[in-house]
Amino acid sequence: MAAAGFSELQERERWSLTPGLSYFFTRNETAIYAFRVGAQFSPDTGSFRAIGAHTDSPCLKLAPHSADRSCHFERLNVQLYGGGLWHTWFDRDLTLAGRVIVETGQGLESRLVHIRRPILRVPNLAIHLSSNRDNFEFNKESHLKPLLATEVAKAIALPAASEAGLLPNQSDVLMALVSKELNIAPAAIKGLELSVVDAQPAALIGAYEEWVSSGRLDNLTSTFCALEALEQSGTEGTDVCFAAAFDNEECGSDSMQGAGSAAVEHALRRIHRALDPSPDGFEACLRRSFFISADMAHGQHPNYPEKHQSAHAPQTHKGVVIKTNANQRYATDVYGAAVIRKLAEIAGIPTQEFIVRNDSSCGSTIGPILACKTGVRVVDIGAPQLSMHSIREMMGSDDVFYYEELMKAFFKLLPQATSSASLN
Repeated sequence: MAAAGFSELQERERWSLTPGLSYFFTRNETAIYAFRVGAQFSPDTGSFRAIGAHTDSPCLKLAPHSADRSCHFERLNVQLYGGGLWHTWFDRDLTLAGRVIVETGQGLESRLVHIRRPILRVPNLAIHLSSNRDNFEFNKESHLKPLLATEVAKAIALPAASEAGLLPNQSDVLMALVSKELNIAPAAIKGLELSVVDAQPAALIGAYEEWVSSGRLDNLTSTFCALEALEQSGTEGTDVCFAAAFDNEECGSDSMQGAGSAAVEHALRRIHRALDPSPDGFEACLRRSFFISADMAHGQHPNYPEKHQSAHAPQTHKGVVIKTNANQRYATDVYGAAVIRKLAEIAGIPTQEFIVRNDSSCGSTIGPILACKTGVRVVDIGAPQLSMHSIREMMGSDDVFYYEELMKAFFKLLPQATSSASLN
């Protein structure tokens, strides 16, 4: 964001904001919040236009005691994060990414690391040894431990060395790999927060390259589109345009960097107080505001078409999905949906509708959480995709375009699609 002209703020410091300028801050280095203050911001008519997404995806996370050995193999203990399609993690070339806490002469520092070559694998059991050849069965504790090295190769490549100062119960092979990647001594590493990730890069696939194939499309697609749209939104107007990408949505959002925290309410209040110190101006501003909850949508699967409600089955290449649920698993209401459809019409962007079948359970998003925390009208939207929560997901390449274009229109054209008097 700094490269795009946004100034970084610190939550622990006082904020001084200027209309016409752009700002951002992070929390726990896993959530990012950015906003542009309209150059003509008005305490009497200004509002917040906000898009919320999330940065996390289901994955295998390194356990505090990672070292594990079996049958002359060195394995890693992991924790399962979120609700993943865990069978898709077998027989993939895997690696590690995340952050490392390093001790320096100035104290503890956080550094990012991504080992860009395959170093891990969770191998399947040969079908000849399986007791049930027709159904893939595995135990999440015993069978999802990635293999890192063999003891034979380790003995050759990693001579015995003093373990003084090393993190206890961490794999010395892992410590050597990470320290080499960061060009530091293993003893300088004081904490690891690493996730197992697919080593295969994202790709355009299909006969006409019409699909994006990648890990973590849910929900980094929404995060990318929201921040890109904000960067290109400009600073004219009377409103504050705001984008937030939270962490921990996949496990309930209840963390200091999740949508269930007070982060957004605190940020919006601080922004408004810096621009308008009147005692009840903030609450009035919220009632003029409008939010989007952006999370990926379930595209209809050609091999399982019966899994969708027939009249509400989002298709690839057919536009942005408006998500509705009568039991408030999504925050969309009739007026909010009408505003998004009108906005899309103005911008020339196709839209689709989604509800879950009545005989199926419905997942949820940060939408109801934001609506409850702030009292602002929120609409849930998404882009259709397949293989949600797999290690490798897919979506239409032009659906990324539609998604980002709608977000650009939201920041630039919302007043043409609504009136503040109707937002109460």
